[in-house]
Amino acid sequence: MGMKRNGRALGAAWAADELVLLRRNIWKADILEGFVVDLDDGWTVINVVYDVGLNGWSVVRLSTLREVERQPPTSFLSRALVRFGEQPEPLDADLSSCEAVIRSLAVSFPLLTIFTEADDPRVCAVGRPVRLTKSAVHLLDISAEGTWDETKPRRFRYDDITRIDVGGRYETALHELGGYPPVSG
Repeated sequence: MGMKRNGRALGAAWAADELVLLRRNIWKADILEGFVVDLDDGWTVINVVYDVGLNGWSVVRLSTLREVERQPPTSFLSRALVRFGEQPEPLDADLSSCEAVIRSLAVSFPLLTIFTEADDPRVCAVGRPVRLTKSAVHLLDISAEGTWDETKPRRFRYDDITRIDVGGRYETALHELGGYPPVSG
């Protein structure tokens, strides 16, 4: 599917409150499942479904989508979510640019998960944006054990970022255990 066709499918799924599967054009990238809760020319926001429940949001670059598959309301997951009283929730994010996405998400969420899947779809970085420039974000990493990397932040070019996750159980647990990054003096 092309970007315009995917955009139309996402818009239709959003209007109908339908579950979608997003297949990516990046080798070995995750297939994402969830509800469209926002859409722009370059990005879409999915309230992610994981293990029969809603689990945070993924902001996905539209150019990375190969196929959007709309799921009927009669699908197992759609019915299960209704049964458990879970409904997709919007996300307040500025989708006008990658920098705007990161800046707006950092206001509401202490941790962001940044993916540069074209480089390596199996690797992501979780942390706190500490500096945004015209071309890149500088992210202070938190480890999988919930400890802050007190060395210098890592730099990610906006053009290389394919997906940003926030508000999931993993990010929430890391924040609860690790707190906010240490203040350097």
